[in-house]
Amino acid sequence: MTAATPGDPAGRDADALRQRLHALEAQCAGQAREIRALERIEALLERVEALEHEQQHLQDRLKELHAVLALSRGLSATLEPLPWLREILPLLSRVLPGDAVALWLFEEGGQSLQRAAALGSIGPGAPVRRGEGIVGLVAATGQALLVSDLGSESRVLAAELLTGPGGAYLSVPCRTAAGSVVAVLTAQRANPHDFPLAILDLAQGLAGYLAAAWENIQLYQRTREMATRDELTGLWNRRQLAEQLDQEIQRARRYGHPFAVVLVDIDNFKVYNDAHGHLKGDALLRQLAELLVRTTRRADVVARIGGEEFVILLPESDPAGAAATAEKIREAVADAPFPGRESQPGGGLTVTLGYACFPDDSEEAVVLLELADRALYLGKHAGGNCVKPAPHPSASQP
Repeated sequence: MTAATPGDPAGRDADALRQRLHALEAQCAGQAREIRALERIEALLERVEALEHEQQHLQDRLKELHAVLALSRGLSATLEPLPWLREILPLLSRVLPGDAVALWLFEEGGQSLQRAAALGSIGPGAPVRRGEGIVGLVAATGQALLVSDLGSESRVLAAELLTGPGGAYLSVPCRTAAGSVVAVLTAQRANPHDFPLAILDLAQGLAGYLAAAWENIQLYQRTREMATRDELTGLWNRRQLAEQLDQEIQRARRYGHPFAVVLVDIDNFKVYNDAHGHLKGDALLRQLAELLVRTTRRADVVARIGGEEFVILLPESDPAGAAATAEKIREAVADAPFPGRESQPGGGLTVTLGYACFPDDSEEAVVLLELADRALYLGKHAGGNCVKPAPHPSASQP
C-alpha cells in the first residue's frame, strides 16, 4: 500500500474523517456527561420531592400531635359531664378527618346508647340498642368498624347517620384499661372511601383517651354523690339539704315564689327497733324513704338528716300546698303495709309532720327549719300521727 502524500485527496479525506470521528467521540462524551448530569438532577429532584413529602407528612403529624395534646388537656379540663362534652367535640374534629363527629354514651341500664354530643351532624338521633346497627355492634363486640361505603352496608341504622345516608363511616369503642366499653366514638365523611385505613389507629388511640377521661368523670360523680347522699337510704344528706335550701331561698327571693319545708319523724321508732332489731329498723327507714320519694314531686327534695327524721323541701308550695302534701304523706304512711307495723302502739306505723313556709313564716333557712321542728314537736306532744304548721311567734310552748 502506498502512503498518502501531502496534497493527495485520499490523505485529506482520511484526516477529515479522523477529525470527524474525534468530534463525534467528543460530542458523545459530552452527551454522556449531560445524561449523567441529568440523571443526577432527576435523582436530586426525586429526593427533593421525597423530602418535601416527608416534610409535609411530618408537618401533618406535628399538627395532629398538637391537636392530640390540646385534646388531652381538654379531656382533663373539667370533671363535669356537660361542660366536658361541649369541650371535647371541637377538639376531636381537629384530629379526626370527618365531616361530622359524635360521641355515644350508654343510657341508664346500659342496654342502649344515645348520641350525647355531636358536631356537624344533621340531627339529635334516636337511641341505638346494644348489638343493633353499627354503633350497637361496636358497643357489644368492643371491635372498631370502618365502613368505606355506607351504600353497601345493610346494618347501618338511620339514627346513626351524622351527615346523610351515604359516605364513609367510622365507629370505634371507647374501652377502659379493664376492657369495658363505656362509649362509642363515630365519624362520617359525605363521600365513600374518604377515610384512610390509618385512621383506625388514630381513632382507637383517641378512644382510649376518651374512655379514661369519662371513667374519671364517672368516678368523680359517684364520689361526690356519696358525699351528698345518705348511706342508708340514698336520699340527700344534711349537708346537701343545706345547699339545696340556700339555693331555693335565693330563687324564691329573686322571683318572689313561695316554698315550704316539711319535717317528718317516725312515731315510736324506738319501740319498733326494740321489737324487731336494728337491721329491721334500717330496712324500715329505707322503705319509708322510697315512700317519701313516691309521694312527692320530682322537683321536691327529700333528705334524711339523722335517725328517723326526714326533711322535704317543696318548691312553689304555699301553706295550703304544704299542708296538703304533708297530709298525703301521713295517710300514705299509715296505709302502707310496713313489716312489723302491728307491734307499734295503736297497731300501725305512723309519722308526725311539721312544716314552715317561705316567706309567710320566715325568709331565713335556719329559722324555717327551727319552726318546722317546733311544729313537729307540737305534733308529737299532741299524740303524733298528725300534721302541724309552724307555730305563731306568740304561741306558748307546751
